[in-house]
Amino acid sequence: MVFGIRMLLLLALFAFTIPGDGFAAPSLKKSAAAQETLDQYMEDLKKSPGDNALREKIIKLALTMKPAPEVPETAERSIARGTAFAQKATDGAGHKKAISEFKSAANAAPWVALIYYNLGVVQEKAGLYAEALQNLKLYLVAAPEAKNSRDVKNKIYALEADVEDLQTGKSAPAPTPAPAPAEPGVGKALAVASKPTLELEPEKQLNILKMPPPEKRARLPNFIGNWYFKDTLRGEELTLHAFELSKNANGDLAVTPPKRAADSYATVQVFEISDKTLKLQMKWMMHSTVGYWKVETYELTLSDDNKTLTGSHNQKSVGGRSVDMDRVLFRQ
Repeated sequence: MVFGIRMLLLLALFAFTIPGDGFAAPSLKKSAAAQETLDQYMEDLKKSPGDNALREKIIKLALTMKPAPEVPETAERSIARGTAFAQKATDGAGHKKAISEFKSAANAAPWVALIYYNLGVVQEKAGLYAEALQNLKLYLVAAPEAKNSRDVKNKIYALEADVEDLQTGKSAPAPTPAPAPAEPGVGKALAVASKPTLELEPEKQLNILKMPPPEKRARLPNFIGNWYFKDTLRGEELTLHAFELSKNANGDLAVTPPKRAADSYATVQVFEISDKTLKLQMKWMMHSTVGYWKVETYELTLSDDNKTLTGSHNQKSVGGRSVDMDRVLFRQ
């Protein structure tokens, strides 16, 4: 009798753990089915790139996929080229180049919200109001919780009025001239106008952490210094600068992002220290590429000998990529 009960328990255990019949199997099957459907949609889109109903299907499917579909390098290249052309555009020819690149990106990665936003903005500047209207609507489908959704909706309503005027034979307003380039690292404020404009939001700077009261400062662990980590690139081990922690003139603890490239810059979004735990988040942008961004998040614990910081390092970038790594940082 006891033997029979044990056998039943073992069979029940196997039922939940054998691949294909356990709890994990439905999730894997669902993921594979979603990818298969996406692949088929992408094949259909190649034949009908103007099918916006199909684009919406692709966007909505991609929003359900975990992880998000990987953005092809061809799309990344077109996004970067399109934003560069858009930033430099001063006439119709410049806008045309940007539009062509963004359309290529939208065909290669039709689930990326940023592409439709930038495409809509450039098309509006070029006087292509109906096209801009459609792409800004696709942007809201792809980014349902976008922080600038109110501004985008207002722009859509204004463009609807322009399209109606054109359809009734009235003259629509002249295309918006290209704005002057912003200073590096400084966002441009929304202009007050009869027709709402879409511009980048200012980046917030948070690079100073207030120190505790004097009586507690002596017990604060020593986080000060330049922190580095080891990484492997194309088979070669490299030592990379993560960040610098130092005291400023007021005695506050400040963080300085590393210098990675001449064209890129970082702003500190989160900087927190609690006992021996440090949380730091930096957002990277590029002067020449308006739509590019990457966010690095560190959650680290200082060792008892104050020599290393150990914990997690996450990188997220435009296109939905997210990579988690374990890091051991050291002072040098």
